[in-house]
Amino acid sequence: MAEIKGIDVSRWNGNIDWKTVASYGMGFAILRITEKGNIVDSTFEPNYKGCIENKIPVGVYKYSYATTIAQIKNEANVVIKTLNKRKLDYPVFLDIEDKCQENLSDSLMMKMIEAFRAIIVKAGYKFGIYCGYSWYQYQLPEGAKKYDCWVARYPNNDTGELQERLRVPASTGVIGWQYSSKATIPGIPTKTDRSVFYKDYSKSSTTSTNSLKPTTTQGSDTMNKDKAIDALIACAENEVGYLEKKSNSQLDDKTANAGYNNYTKYWRDVYPQYQAQAWCAAFVSWCMMKTFGLDVAKKLLKHWPYVYCPTLGNLFTKYANPQRGDIVIFYRNGTFAHTGIVTKVEGDKFYTIEGNTSAGSTVVPNGGGVFAKSYYNSNLPGTKFCRPDYSIVTSILTSTAPVQPSYTAWVGSCTANGTDVFSDATGASKLSTYPKLNAGNLVDIIGESGTRYQVRIAAKYIGYVEKSNIKNPNTPAATTTKKYPFVGKVTASKLNVRKKPGTEHPLLPEYPMLNKDNLVNVLGVTKDTKGNRWYKVSITKNEYVGYVSAKYITKA
Repeated sequence: MAEIKGIDVSRWNGNIDWKTVASYGMGFAILRITEKGNIVDSTFEPNYKGCIENKIPVGVYKYSYATTIAQIKNEANVVIKTLNKRKLDYPVFLDIEDKCQENLSDSLMMKMIEAFRAIIVKAGYKFGIYCGYSWYQYQLPEGAKKYDCWVARYPNNDTGELQERLRVPASTGVIGWQYSSKATIPGIPTKTDRSVFYKDYSKSSTTSTNSLKPTTTQGSDTMNKDKAIDALIACAENEVGYLEKKSNSQLDDKTANAGYNNYTKYWRDVYPQYQAQAWCAAFVSWCMMKTFGLDVAKKLLKHWPYVYCPTLGNLFTKYANPQRGDIVIFYRNGTFAHTGIVTKVEGDKFYTIEGNTSAGSTVVPNGGGVFAKSYYNSNLPGTKFCRPDYSIVTSILTSTAPVQPSYTAWVGSCTANGTDVFSDATGASKLSTYPKLNAGNLVDIIGESGTRYQVRIAAKYIGYVEKSNIKNPNTPAATTTKKYPFVGKVTASKLNVRKKPGTEHPLLPEYPMLNKDNLVNVLGVTKDTKGNRWYKVSITKNEYVGYVSAKYITKA
């Protein structure tokens, strides 16, 4: 699950240089809109203008002093009047945690929250709740926790850094965690509240209109971007370990001009536009060019052939938090020193593929190979993420492959090396993003047409394969020799998925809970320290792998 880092500010933060804040990288900004006495915060107008002009997703919060339904309705009406139909990306957060509200009954507090929410939603805005973690646990009515809650929890010795031990995870039901009140952000003259959100509201902005309906990013646009990113990452993945796996003779003399046997240097030397380009950046450019063609790659990179160059201006918006498909620009020893492609994000951790690096765990420019690596973003101050506009890609968006279904019919096993995967049932063209399957590869069989199965590969590629090259492990012939894998069905109403077999192990953060009748791929069986049987399963919709108690799984 991706994390988005942002801030919340008020007049206590002084005059903010939003251009500098945006250059630093900011996922969102939540602005105080009114203060005690229902007075508009004196910095709200310049802060809102600064966020909009610098393309920082924005929301607002209202610190409530209300103790009656009438008072909180008045607070909500002033918020709506102040917004005056302006666009918000993030919700209107009700900050309800003042000392005057400590002794309110759950019933009254719930009615107040509902009254505030009704006015906000009617005006066409999203609604959320903000409070401290203790208040969330012991004071906030349980019924209010069904709404999007953003909670604060940070240590007494708050240094502005994220303290992982205090994390309030998304698995608790919250959408965001305010982890510091003393962060240092360039462009802000005071210490600042810092948060991570587990939910990206900026994909569907809201504004008060006559229809009262928010405008949303079309699903087809999101799908097209995902397909483009999938193709780019597939290209990069194909190059991982290039120097280590292939000798010069196997490269068809393509490294003749490489010097030092460096794969990415070849592209710099052969193509004149790469002469001033760092080798790691040449790798990113090459992957873009190979995946989308030269013309589209130039549009995606903007600075072509550079990935990022300060002397050419800020053609890219630079973000502080990564997303899949971003180009990471590592900041090292006081300068931008290295780059790569972001392939996956898991909380604070992000994964990359980089050219001209080593297999070491740190940022290593000039290492010589193509490697898949991972880092913790909080350990890399100054590092930025450039986000190409993948919606402009058209060359791979004409596929007739259907949207992935939410379940798997059965798991098939490829029987031959070099098995072709076709883009449609006719076999007229091959699937360029996943050219071959090999014997033993597992695929999800999600349909069939004529002589071919429709298959899903690695949870993201959909194509067609000849039936003769796929065996069904559920048939009697297969099950007599191979017990696993098989498709299992959950029998419990709720079932935890853990990182390792045994109830003492933590839940799998990406997929902590299964519901009754959910289907999973059972890959094998093992026992925990107490001798209880646990199945190793993959949840094929997102290809998460974890462990569940075998007594709650039956064959589908």
